[in-house]
This record gives sequence, C-alpha cells and structure tokens, in this order.
Amino acid sequence: MKQHYFRWTGCSLLVATLLMTNCKSDPKSPAAIAKLTDTAFVKLMEGNLDAAQETAASVINADSSNGLAYLLRASNLLFEKGDLSLAQADLEKAVQLSPNNGVCHAFLAECYRKQSNATAAKQSADKAISLLQSPATAMDHFALGLAHTIAEKPEAAIADYRNAIALNPRYAGAYLKKGALFYGQNQNDSAFADLSKAIEINDGFEEAYMMRGNILFAQQQFDAAAQDYSKTIALDPKSPTGYLYRGNIYAKQKQYEQAATDLTKAIELSPDNMDAYIERANAYYYNKQYDDALSDYKKIVEMSPDFANGWLYVGIVQHEKQQYNEAIASYTKAIDLDSANLYAYANRADALDAIGEKKNANRDRKIYADLGGEITASGESTTRSIFPGSTFDASEARAALERGSSTIRGRACTKVDGRIFDAQGVKVVLFPVTAYLEEWYDLRRKKEGRKTNVYMSTEANQYRIETSCDYDGRFAFEGLKPGRYFIQIIHNFNQMKTARIYTGSDTYWNGPVRTTTNYYYDQNYVVARSKRLEKWVEIKEDGDTKKVTLANGLIKSCVF
Repeated sequence: MKQHYFRWTGCSLLVATLLMTNCKSDPKSPAAIAKLTDTAFVKLMEGNLDAAQETAASVINADSSNGLAYLLRASNLLFEKGDLSLAQADLEKAVQLSPNNGVCHAFLAECYRKQSNATAAKQSADKAISLLQSPATAMDHFALGLAHTIAEKPEAAIADYRNAIALNPRYAGAYLKKGALFYGQNQNDSAFADLSKAIEINDGFEEAYMMRGNILFAQQQFDAAAQDYSKTIALDPKSPTGYLYRGNIYAKQKQYEQAATDLTKAIELSPDNMDAYIERANAYYYNKQYDDALSDYKKIVEMSPDFANGWLYVGIVQHEKQQYNEAIASYTKAIDLDSANLYAYANRADALDAIGEKKNANRDRKIYADLGGEITASGESTTRSIFPGSTFDASEARAALERGSSTIRGRACTKVDGRIFDAQGVKVVLFPVTAYLEEWYDLRRKKEGRKTNVYMSTEANQYRIETSCDYDGRFAFEGLKPGRYFIQIIHNFNQMKTARIYTGSDTYWNGPVRTTTNYYYDQNYVVARSKRLEKWVEIKEDGDTKKVTLANGLIKSCVF
C-alpha cells in the first residue's frame, strides 16, 4: 500500500467542536459525523488513503455539506489513484463549501497543475497564499508549499516544507516535496537526504524511489539505482517509467536481454513512448540483433519523421547489415534534416567507399572535416574491398534453397604447366542465383583487379550449401529444386617442381686444350597455386541430374 505524503497535525475547529458533543446511536448526528471525520483524518495521517477515502465517503453520505470530507476523499485521488477529474470535482465542492479554507484552494491548485491547467492552477495557488498568511498547522505549511511551488517560488516552498517538518518531524510528504524541489535544482545531496528520509518514514513513495534512483543513476551507482527502480515497479506495475529507467541500467551494464525485456514492458504500457523505443533499439543493436534494432529505429522515424538522428540510427543498422544503398539514403535523409550532422557525413562516406564511390566518399569526408570532425592520419591498405549496393533478399535465397529432388554432380581440376591437378578435398560452394548475386558478379567483373576485391555481404554468404571433393575432385549436391545455381571452388594446391642447382666446376688442361666441367644437382621445390573455378548451372525439371566440370579450360581427362 502506498502511503500519503502529508499529515494534518490537528483537527479543524469544526471537528474539535463536534467531538465535544455526545455521540448517540444516530449515524447522522453531529457527533457521529465528527467521529467519522476524525477517523478519516487518522487514516489519512497513517497513510491509509483507501480507508480515508471510504470513511470520507461515509461522512458525505451523512452530511453532503461537509467540505472537509470532500477534501479528504479527493486526497486519495489526487496523490495516489490519479483519477484527477474526480479529485477536481471533490476539491471544487470543498472550495464551494469552505471558500475561506486555504488548504482546499492549495489542493485544488495542485489538482489543476497535474492536469496541465496552468492558468487555473495559478489562480487557485494565489488564492491559497492569500488565505494562508498565518499558517498554524503542519498541514497549513504543507499546503502553502504546494501553492508557492505552483507560483514558482521554490525557496519559499522549501521554507514551508521545513516548517511543516518542524511541526511534525514524521511528515514524510513534506520531506518528499522538499526533496523534489532540491532535485529540480540539481542539489542532489540535499535531495537524496530528503528523499531517503521520506522513504525511511514511509516506504510506499513511488515518486521518492524514482527520484532517488535517478540521482543514483547519475552517480553511476547502477545496482543501487536498479533497486530503487524495482521498488517503483513493485509499487506501480502499470507505470512505464520504472521499466524504462531500469532497462537503461541493464543496458549500461551490458545485460541487453534484460534491458530489452524491461523496455518492451515500458512500450506495452506506453505504446507512444519514443524514449523506450530508442533505448530498446540501442539494446538490440549492441546485442547484434540488427533486424530487431532496425525495426525499432524505423518505428522511431515513423513516430517522428523530422528526427535527424533517428534516420542516422536507421542508416547505421542498414550499414551494419551491408545494405549500402539503403544506408546511404538514410544518411542523406539525416543530412537533409540537419545539414551539420557530422556523423551522417562520416558514415555516408564509409558506405560510399564500400560500393566503390571513392570520389563521393572523399567529398563527404571533406564536409565532415569542415564541420569540425577530426580525421586522424592512418596507414591505408593499398587494396580496397567493395560490395554490391543493394539489399540482399534473404527470403528469395531461402526459398531457392528449399528441398527438391534434383542433383548436381561434378568434377573439378586445374591444369598448370601441362599437368592436371584434381581438386582433392577442396570445399565446393553452391549459391542460389538471386538478384543480389547477379549484381555482385557483375560488379566483380567490372571492378575486380589487383587492388580491388569484390565481396558479397556476410548475410548473403550464409545462404549457401557446401560440400567437399573426393580424392579425384568429384562432388555432388543433392536435394535441389529447379532453378539457377552458382558453383564456386577456390582450388588451392601445391605444384612440385625441380630446379638444377649449380654447385661448382673443375678445370683441367689436356695439352693445349682447357676443359671445364660444371657440377649440378636437382632440387625439388613447391609452388603454391590458387585457381578460382566457377560454373552457372540451371536445373529445369525436378528430379533432373546435371553433370558439370569446373576447370580452368578444356581438360578432357577432367570431364565427369
């Protein structure tokens, strides 16, 4: 049960007077009503707001003109239950019945403030301040603190709460409100002390745990902060904020799965909570769950299309997934929205480099430097790697690799210096032909050279079937469905060669003739060879068997 955060140090003059009467059996007698009202106050001071509300309702049933009872019934709605429209109705009734009661006006002002009705809140707060010129009770000082806070007089409000505490040292709500003001002023040490005191008196303050958790988080005391956020969740399981903040802590501690669980709960409770989407997307990204991260980042830019960094984050994940054209488009969108977005220029340069657009990449890097970005000197490889720009369609490849009843049988060998080398034990890779693979092959045909390598994306490389050649280079792929396939072998082997090594000579004379004899020996050595063997194969009918040869030319003895 959450406890309330104010205490009334004594009954009103009305209640005190009524208590002097003798309570008979009539539940509507003044004495009986006074007793019920006093009971409601006791429950309120004990923090049992549900009981206070029920008792106050009984008073209203007995005496609908009792303004104090309406204030008591509204307090539960105002400070705990959150049904502010009902609280407003009760407090307006209390003000109507007790127009000169400054506490009623202060509570009504707080109710308006919580509903973002600033004009009405200010009017009621000013009225409360004018009526509470001579506060006598802890409740008077507390109410005056509420009014001064709304009037944007935080120092006066802090003094009011101090006075309330002086009259009632166990006034937990006054500690809470004073701590909240210190928190808003970034006086974290004072805020922490007051919030901790409020919790010591009453451990049902969700708001106190939340603010104290924020202070601990800022101090990087993550375990302690997580404990406070867990307490807020226990006190109010339907509030998304506790899950959001605890999820942030788990992410800081690299507990990404726990972070995603909490942040998912925050989103369930608050579907439009963009902060929760951002933090969950970050957790997915750092946990290498790129598809989930991309989905969340796209949701963010759907919710806020003009959020430049949202497009930057979309581009970063697309970049990570090697979806270069899409990444470039997202970075460009970020730049369109924020022409000074350093990271969008830097990342777009890297993406342009990846598809071989070196000139445009250098242009972006110059803009990055002109905007203040730092480019450090570094050694650069003389060989560059480039990739297709389009996005690999995993569903297309997955469908192409579904089970069928066709077979490809083949043999692979390489001819060098008149000798034939079977691809013994060499890995053979089969790819389904997709639009992405054809783009890669065409890019390789145009761009590959001594200083340029052309690769497929990591994801595209995963959609393949592998086998190995036997002792004479034979291989087979079974269970294929009709379609086009691309087979590749990187045939690495050693070629044994022999060289004649000169060791010296003898010279002698046979009469006038000089004869020289040179001496040699044969030395074997190994030359490492590597040949890339490839073949496009089409299966037209399910159940067909295709026979293929992979070789670096026409080699009759290598035919399957």
